[in-house]
This record gives sequence, structure tokens and C-alpha cells, in this order.
Amino acid sequence: MSLTYTQLTAITEKLYIPRLVDGVYDESAILMRMIKGEYFKLKTGGTSIMCPIVNSKPSEGGYYSDLDELSTSSTDNLTAASYDWKQIYEPVRISRSDILKNSGDAQKLSLIESKMTIAETNIRENLSLGLYSDGTADTGALTTKQLTGFAAILSTSSTLGGIAVADFAEWIATVKNNSGTNRALSLNLMQQTDNAARYKGAKPTMLTCDKDVYDQVWALFQPHQRIFNSNMAKLGFEDVLEFNGKPIIVDEHASANQMLFIDEKNTYLAFHRDENMRVETLERLETSNSMLSRIFTMGNLVTHSRRSNGLLDDIEVAS
Repeated sequence: MSLTYTQLTAITEKLYIPRLVDGVYDESAILMRMIKGEYFKLKTGGTSIMCPIVNSKPSEGGYYSDLDELSTSSTDNLTAASYDWKQIYEPVRISRSDILKNSGDAQKLSLIESKMTIAETNIRENLSLGLYSDGTADTGALTTKQLTGFAAILSTSSTLGGIAVADFAEWIATVKNNSGTNRALSLNLMQQTDNAARYKGAKPTMLTCDKDVYDQVWALFQPHQRIFNSNMAKLGFEDVLEFNGKPIIVDEHASANQMLFIDEKNTYLAFHRDENMRVETLERLETSNSMLSRIFTMGNLVTHSRRSNGLLDDIEVAS
């Protein structure tokens, strides 16, 4: 007796969905780093994702002598950024005719595996596009419903998390540019950006760029002994260069002529605990002869410290 809809649904949820989730992250170094790293957060709810931020208002405390009058004033050095929840889904639809055409059980399972591979690719693409976007309809996935990505965090003028740059000096990312004119990448420029982004104990922990900029880094390292990041190797990504102990991750979705310096301790993906690759399956659709599974995720890219993220812009690459 061949596999039924119900049996195929059970196999899909038990076998293929977990493989899909792992595949989304395992094939992308940046998503692997952001999702499976130590700073990834699962949130329990709320109308938005709240991130407490310590500002630099003067402290009421300090040095004193025995009989000095001590201040009783309260010090409110805490504010919060508020990030909207962003929702992502991917459908996996299989018609009964497709199942019938694949008559043997092995062929049916192969069909499902192919559908899951496509879904895996689509989810990974949407997450990656959003990760590097500025959250507007002009970048990334070209919709305001996408993640508020790295480009938004690294902007020196846009409001982020409900906080305007003009209202909070620390809410300005570190940017090294050349007024729009590309120039040769150097280790000195990388060092300047990395050092400038260090702020009150916070600092970048990861660099990312596209393959053209990565090639420029590789060329800089050629005269010296190349250093590869051992942590990325443990995640299955070999030959990942590192700078000052930080991995340099190449990603096709990174903006051209730029290198990003990301503080993962304070800048991370936050997903809802109950909507983290949740699967919903309908064995039979009322309006068509097919089965449908949907994978849902809800969250956003957030930061507590915009200032400790850096951007090295206007990098010249080989034509």
C-alpha cells in the first residue's frame, strides 16, 4: 500500500522540516553565525521587541570625603529602543496530481525533498536579504515588511528603534568613508574602523563583506601568513579569514564596496519563542486538491549599541 496524504504529512514534519531548518542556516555562514551563535535571543512576546540602552548622562555618584553631603537624586541612565516584529513565511505546496505522477513511495519522498530544498533556499534568501537591508522598500527584499537590517543600524542619520540620532549622540554608528570616492583597501583602514567602533567596552566581533571586497582582503594578507578563524571552522566553514581575531564572512547579499564591523554581543537576531520556524500543515485544501505546509518565523535584527557597529565604505575593488 502506497503512502497516503496523512503519512506523507507526518514524514514531512518529522523528517524533512528539521532538515529544512538546519539547511537554512547551515548553508549560510552569516545566518549560522547570527542564529546559532551565543547571542541569538528568543523572546516571549510584547507588542514590540524592547532593547534597554544605557546612555551617558552624568552619574550622581563619585568620590567623596567622610563628611561630604551625598546626593539623593536619582539617576535615569536607562532608555530603550523598540523594534517592530517582522514576519516571514514560506509555503510548501504539493498537489495530489504530483503525488499520483510519482507513483512509488521513493518517488513521492523525492518529490517532497525537492520541494523542501526549494523552500529552504527561499527562506534563506529572504532572511539574508533582510539582514543586509535598511528596512525600506529600496533595499534587500524590497519591502518595508522585511527585517530592519545592518544598513539601518549603520546609518548615521536615520531613526532606529524609535530613537532619532539627534536625540541620542551614542545612537550613531561608526562610519569611515571617502566622500563617495572609492579608494584602495588597507589594513590601516580596517584597523581604524575596528578601533573607532570600540565604545565603553563594546566592540565589533565579526566582519562581513561581498566576495569582491573579500578578494581585496585576501590580497592584503598574501604577503603575510594568512590567519583563518577556528570558530567558523568548527561551524563547518573552512578558510574564513580573520582580522584582530574576528572572522571576515563573505556574503553575496552584502552591499558592494563596503565592509561591515558587527558587534554581535549587542546586535543580534531576536525571534519569538513560539514563532521560530513553526510549521503549520493542511493535509487537504478546501479550494484545491493539494496539501500545504507553511513555515513561519517572527522577529527582527536589533541592537543595544548602534555606536559599536562600524562601516568601512568606499572600497575600491578589481573590475
